[in-house]
This record gives sequence, structure tokens and C-alpha cells, in this order.
Amino acid sequence: MKRVISLSLVAAAASLGSAFPVFGQAWETRPQHRPSATQLLEVPISGNPIISRTKPVIENPYAGDPNAIVQGRKLFDSMNCSGCHAPLGGGGMGPPLSDAEWIYGGESAAIYLSIVQGRPNGMPAWSRALPPQSIWQLVAYIRTLGEPPAPASGPPARPAGPVPHRERGSQR
Repeated sequence: MKRVISLSLVAAAASLGSAFPVFGQAWETRPQHRPSATQLLEVPISGNPIISRTKPVIENPYAGDPNAIVQGRKLFDSMNCSGCHAPLGGGGMGPPLSDAEWIYGGESAAIYLSIVQGRPNGMPAWSRALPPQSIWQLVAYIRTLGEPPAPASGPPARPAGPVPHRERGSQR
């Protein structure tokens, strides 16, 4: 009986610990682009919204930011996302991230929620390992996986083949 009470107290203390600021961090200094609980409840799961309302407006603060996309790719590789989803998101043990069919929704908010909370059958929750900014950077990168490659910008490529040798002092 004492053991059950002790375990209950430990569980209660652990759940209360998440309700208070971490390491004395004031509530006002939390990142402002973290979705609220109400917004996350409105994100459709498997096509069925939890609360029947209009689509939630949770925007990725890093959408289209080239630097964030680069950071997201680095995180994708360093956190071994490619181990399950393949290096370019083609799928493997985990579902593909580069196609149009998504189990839990392909919107930025749904991808964010999948990374934060994890999903059944293998997707771990990363909320304790990654701050929200990093998760949004991952989302920005993942959203680029299904896009066609951008046309090369810059000077035109040189023609293939040998380059004619020019003698010193000769002019063309």
C-alpha cells in the first residue's frame, strides 16, 4: 500500500513539474510562435477535426526561409530522420515525406504536431529533445521535400568537352 502511495506521489510531482517554468524561466520569455493548446486541438488528425471549426491558422514562422530550410535539413540528418524516412524523404521504415499522401495531414501545423507528439507505430515524440524553433525549421525543410527542384539560377553552365588551350599573349 505504501508503495502505491509513493508511486502516486512521484507521478503527481512529475506531472506538476511540467506546469511550471523550466529552470526559473519566466513565462514571458517563452517563444511567441509556439501554437496554443486551442490551436493544436483544432488541427485535423486523420482528416477528422477534434473540434468542428474552420481550419486552424498556425503558420510556420520559418516557411520559405532559406536559412531555416538549411538548418532543418541539418537537423533532419543529425536527428536520424533519414534513418526511417530516407535521406530525401522517400520513405522506408517510416512513411514517405515527399509525396502528396499524408497519414496525419501534410499541413505545417499537422507536421509540427507529428514531430512534437510523435505518432503510433514508431514516430517518437521530439518535444523534449528539440525546441519549437528547431521543429519549425524541420517542418520548413520537410515541406520542400515534395517540391520539384528549383531551376538553377546563375551563370549558364559551360559546354561539356575540352576547353581550347590559349597561348600566352595570343588574342582571340
